[in-house]
Amino acid sequence: MLLWALPRLQQPTGTLVVVAAGRSATVLADSTLMLQRNDGSWITVGSVSGSIPPAPDQHQLLALAFPVGGYDHIRLRGDVERVSVTVKAGQVEPLLLGIEAGNLIPGAVYAGNDEVNLGLGELAGKFVAMPGFDLVDQSSRAFDSSSTAGKDVVIAAFHTTCHETCPLYTALFFQLAKKIPASVTLAEVTTDPDVDTPAVLLDYRNRTGATWEFATGTRDQLASFWKPFGVELASGDTHTSTLALLDRHGYIRLVYRGAPKVGGDIPPALVSSLSAQGLRELASGGDGWGAPDVLQALLTIAGPEQSPQPAGGKAPSFALASTEGGTVSLASLAGKPLVINFWRSDCPPCRAEMPLLQQRVGAQSNVQLVLINWGESAEVARSFLSRVGIKQRSLLDSDLAVGRAYGVAALPTTIFVRSDGTIDRRQVGQLDERVLTAELSNLVSQ
Repeated sequence: MLLWALPRLQQPTGTLVVVAAGRSATVLADSTLMLQRNDGSWITVGSVSGSIPPAPDQHQLLALAFPVGGYDHIRLRGDVERVSVTVKAGQVEPLLLGIEAGNLIPGAVYAGNDEVNLGLGELAGKFVAMPGFDLVDQSSRAFDSSSTAGKDVVIAAFHTTCHETCPLYTALFFQLAKKIPASVTLAEVTTDPDVDTPAVLLDYRNRTGATWEFATGTRDQLASFWKPFGVELASGDTHTSTLALLDRHGYIRLVYRGAPKVGGDIPPALVSSLSAQGLRELASGGDGWGAPDVLQALLTIAGPEQSPQPAGGKAPSFALASTEGGTVSLASLAGKPLVINFWRSDCPPCRAEMPLLQQRVGAQSNVQLVLINWGESAEVARSFLSRVGIKQRSLLDSDLAVGRAYGVAALPTTIFVRSDGTIDRRQVGQLDERVLTAELSNLVSQ
């Protein structure tokens, strides 16, 4: 009998390219990099070392054939970080390691072309990092930078003695809690530490039936926590109603102001706690933004890049006062494509993106940049523009009416308007250079 030996089939491979970058220049000593398969087994990638440049520059550590499959963790120098790596046959999968002082930066591991580009932007400081914080939750457990690392976080300013917008924020969180993934943390953080001790927060949580985190701390800790958002400590019904989104790497991505729209989906106990003004806010729909807007924003910041919202009709007309005096109307700007940017001086992502807008849009003769300050005085707007070196007037949407007409629910929001006056794209959140370049090219080619 003759037997035919079948040729041994080789396991299919793709190409894994490992690169590294830091927030500043550093050195990575010789270390073993490993990836964990989805089945829990570990596989050695190889030895990595070298000089690591500050982002957006990067240094290639390895490029090698690697077994096809899904991997969900990396290990380097004893540190383990979660990441979703998918190696496909015949394709290249980039993996970016964020390195600081020779070690992995917590949460700064990115896989895939878009994620790597996002990571380089974050490491380069394109987004504003949330300063480290050290608070406690309703059970006196740590609520700090470490406990929130690796998760997108929705934070609301509140205190238990507020009867206007704070119960509406709690109602909003009930709506969000039904739909957010496990990777998102919800937290209401007090602005009144004198009253809101852990015990008081726990009682409030139990009475309302909330399932998310409530946090407090000393006056100094909370003042430091809220400073990046322009929120001051307050009590009673005096407050700056604010909701903010932090991405999983600790960057401030969006800031909402005012009262949310919660509709009729609000527990009776919260309705009964509202003052007359709070009831008016509830009945009027607050400032027009609500759970759908926040959920869409979470999808945007959790994705590989900030996806523009779809186009929609004619740009609403306006006539607004300018920081340089006089009034500017939409009609007076007709004939050229417009990039309309809604901003505030206390919005960190607004501050971060404004130099890019001036550099890329303000320098073009065939596109007009229109800055619209949302709800601040001319003096505040002028002072801010001067302080950050922006040589551009801003219009003043003092009563927020124009922003509402344009569907602004979070800051920054940028509206791209074609030369015929129709809206081409709405961008919620901080622009990155690639998105802005693509949108400008699209505007001028129409």
